[in-house]
Amino acid sequence: MKVYLLKSKGKGSVPDYIQVRNETHAIIGYFKASNLEKGLDEIGIDEPSRRQRALALLEQLPYGKIVQADL
Repeated sequence: MKVYLLKSKGKGSVPDYIQVRNETHAIIGYFKASNLEKGLDEIGIDEPSRRQRALALLEQLPYGKIVQADL
């Protein structure tokens, strides 16, 4: 599945968030960067090998840059 990822930095008590968007840039997932497992459940990535690849990508995602990925 081709997606676009954006990691935003929170300030103060607001946590960091990750947006997952589809090909038309509609949001299909929006979750806290500290809770990646739940976020992957939200967007329907269940296969273990895909989850590991997605977790590695999300952990090293830079703040404020839109990254195209194939999850």
